Amino acid sequence: MNIFDPWYLLTPKRRQLLDAGWPGLFREHILPSIPVSKVAKFFDASFGPPTKELYSLLGALILQQAFDLTDEETVQQYAFNIQWHYSLNITEESDSAKYISPKTLWSGRNIIVQNGIEAAIFNAGTERLAEVFRVKTDDQRIDSVHIKSNMRRLSRIGIFAESIHTFLVNLRRGQQQHFEMVDQEIVDRYLSKQGLGCFSQVKPSDSRKTLTQVSKDLFNLVAQLKDVRK
Repeated sequence: MNIFDPWYLLTPKRRQLLDAGWPGLFREHILPSIPVSKVAKFFDASFGPPTKELYSLLGALILQQAFDLTDEETVQQYAFNIQWHYSLNITEESDSAKYISPKTLWSGRNIIVQNGIEAAIFNAGTERLAEVFRVKTDDQRIDSVHIKSNMRRLSRIGIFAESIHTFLVNLRRGQQQHFEMVDQEIVDRYLSKQGLGCFSQVKPSDSRKTLTQVSKDLFNLVAQLKDVRK
């Protein structure tokens, strides 16, 4: 709750556009419906670094899925897009309020996926929108589109990529002769800064194809080193 309107600097017409468009809808209905309590229990109140404000973090993950953005694109929108600031109710002008790191996105998404919370998050928003627009969910058209989150695939891509990267780093450090057996294409993809950074540029809509690629890379890596003995 604010004593003064934090958006008073907006001109009336710009404020009207925000209220009448998706940012106002998200801010008024979707944001309050997010089941933050299901995620908050995985953070300690007194131990560890300060946690990103959870409504804005989870809201950003929802918007990433909605607009089919990479992690890097999501960071940019979160930092500079006034529509995102309004929809997520971010009113402070500080890095702590308007900056989110790719690592924070990945960590939040991983918590959601590993604990099976993504369905609860999206179902809460869907149910709220159904109430707002008075949609009767008992009757559904046979050509209705079913929307699913790609959070789980993005999380798995991150786990695959980081695991392969860590394995190759340790293999090169401790067993150079075996490291030289690995295909150069895999080395370039997972050890070069530019190559590994590509995984933060995967859009949710491309996650299925990328997950297939990293799975094949892991399989090929295992196949190449299957005869190696300690």
